[in-house]
Amino acid sequence: MAALLASARARAVEYEEKHGDSSGEDDGESEQFQRGNKDTSRRSFDKMFKQVVDSADVVLYVLDARDPMGTRSREVERQVMSMNGGEKRLILILNKIDLVPPPVLKGWLTYLRRFFPTLPLKASNGAPNAQSFDHKSLTVQGTASALLAALKSFAHSKQLKRSVTVGVIGYPNVGKSSVINALTGRLGGSQAACPTGADAGVTTTLREVKLDKKLKILDSPGIVFPSTDGAKGPMADEQARLVLLNAVPPKQIGDPTGAVQLLIKRFSTSEMLFQKLLDVYGIPPLPNISLNELTKSFLIEVARKRGRLGKGGVPHTHSAAIAVIIDWRDGRIQGWIDPPFATSNVTAGIKAASSGTVEADQKEIVSQWMEEFKLEGLDGYDETPEVEMEG
Repeated sequence: MAALLASARARAVEYEEKHGDSSGEDDGESEQFQRGNKDTSRRSFDKMFKQVVDSADVVLYVLDARDPMGTRSREVERQVMSMNGGEKRLILILNKIDLVPPPVLKGWLTYLRRFFPTLPLKASNGAPNAQSFDHKSLTVQGTASALLAALKSFAHSKQLKRSVTVGVIGYPNVGKSSVINALTGRLGGSQAACPTGADAGVTTTLREVKLDKKLKILDSPGIVFPSTDGAKGPMADEQARLVLLNAVPPKQIGDPTGAVQLLIKRFSTSEMLFQKLLDVYGIPPLPNISLNELTKSFLIEVARKRGRLGKGGVPHTHSAAIAVIIDWRDGRIQGWIDPPFATSNVTAGIKAASSGTVEADQKEIVSQWMEEFKLEGLDGYDETPEVEMEG
């Protein structure tokens, strides 16, 4: 472990030399990310994020199982790893697993475990009429119990005189507060230790919840983390992406049409998913036309089906687009991003990648952390799951 810690510290120094002190002033951008209070600046949320990570012994990074990489920032992971000489522990939590089929979940778990220990979680029972999948033993109670057992194992192994602090980070509306409520529920406590809601921005301040005498957890407001590669597309494209990540409350969406167009673009690569989208609204097959025209035709049909009509019976496409976004947010529309490798080829893909992109010390750190948290076999994931629809 001495070599591993030396390597982590070296990366920490390298990170600080490249990026400077993250506690200092920002780069001058005055951009504000609205989270219920329009006067709340991005800087204040960044400050709370740093406070959570500084205080935490273990950081739970909550990702949306439908789009793990879209809700993941490698930059944030590097920041966590660079703090305190590499002594922090980071666990990826794949939440909302009931919204993806078992083979997709299995593929993402296998892929993400190349980088950090990763646990599947069903933190809540989801919205009414959500199109969900049955993952057998991966229930709200079972997955929360597995996570709690892992945290208790770590706390016990450290034998600290103080409580082990667990910080929870992630994008808005990925279910951070639901994760905490699931954990407290497993302890027989309140199921609503932290307020939750479908819209982004329910948690607006730092909140501490005591799990037991050895564990306490910090809930933080969701933050839209900077892109890992630093690349920035057109503002409209970025807004559409954030809308589909549920990081923007519907009331604050300026032009929802762009997000629906991005959704249709993604679904157009899968005949099955696109047909399911049409089936949600009872829309007949649409003609093979340009993406812009296809989006317009789709929203006109949705407006008609949902009675979103203006004066003279003119379809109100803006209102229809908001309805589609809310249906997507609540899981009534099925959709997901496939893992980098097909499930059947994931082992071969990892072996090929491990020679270059996955550093040997990173793999050893993951293995060491898995042992600290007693994670081997803890999630009870069936190696040959069957797809079974609910609802």
